Amino acid sequence: MEALALQEATSREVTDEEVYSKLIAMAAVGIEEAAAYTGGLANLAAREVYRRHYPEPKDLGEALRWVNENTAFRIRTYVVGDSFVRSEDGEKAFYFIVYECPIRQILYLEDLPYGRTLCSIGCRYLERLLSEKLGGRYRVALERAGPNACLLRGVVKAPPEPPAGLRVEAKPVTLEEYRRLLRTALSTLLHAVSEALYTTLGGNVAMSYRAGKEYGRRMGAQILAEGYEATSLEEAVEIANAGLRGFIEIGLEGDTVRIRWSRFHEIIKQEGLRHPEFVERLVQGFLAGVLEVLVGKRLDLRSTGEPRVYRVVTNHA
Repeated sequence: MEALALQEATSREVTDEEVYSKLIAMAAVGIEEAAAYTGGLANLAAREVYRRHYPEPKDLGEALRWVNENTAFRIRTYVVGDSFVRSEDGEKAFYFIVYECPIRQILYLEDLPYGRTLCSIGCRYLERLLSEKLGGRYRVALERAGPNACLLRGVVKAPPEPPAGLRVEAKPVTLEEYRRLLRTALSTLLHAVSEALYTTLGGNVAMSYRAGKEYGRRMGAQILAEGYEATSLEEAVEIANAGLRGFIEIGLEGDTVRIRWSRFHEIIKQEGLRHPEFVERLVQGFLAGVLEVLVGKRLDLRSTGEPRVYRVVTNHA
């Protein structure tokens, strides 16, 4: 389904999948780069994903089949001969092949590397599943990534081992059905990273702003790489609107930036997040980061008493 990420790529009509993906990446990648909150954020987000995508079957094989049938993941156990579990360097190891993955969709859409916080969320989800169904402790990590499938390596940290002959296959799914499952998965991931931000940051929304700004700088650099260059804040706003067309539109009014309309805020409201202020601050920081790179000097957007209206501050002490 990687072709789904390319759908309507030549159109400026931004899909919901793209909006969700950018919001999720702002949170997970932004906080990773702003404050190195990687493991804690991944664990907390995985806990929320597991709560929302909880496999009822008690048997491990049936639980994995439930995941294949009810989520946007498509997982197959890697069995050589009759053995799922093998001895490697003094460890009991096992492998999963993940053919479809909503996290890989996000990485593809946002042009992000594999193996960081977002991938860890998926691995921690599988660790929770293994621990609950088997009763031991396990570590799952990305072994090899690819555009069509990823190989995950699991290790037994405390017994019991998974069944040696465990065989799980993933059935094909139609594009229409996968799109429905992907939309549900992206909604779940947005709620998960939002909750993880709130818990990890201990109510400090200023750090959420910093995370968004880090990701905005990344986006600003991408826009600059396309050959755009601003000589003033007014031009930076115009260039940002062109580069973010379909996601958000902002206007400059004196020393304030006003959000004219925003798909990001539509999704935040639509999802009914428990702590929307953390994701809204992400977007605020994101815009500041984009503009800062485009204008070529340090810049912040400070909140005002009016929603989605920010004062531009450039003369930092």
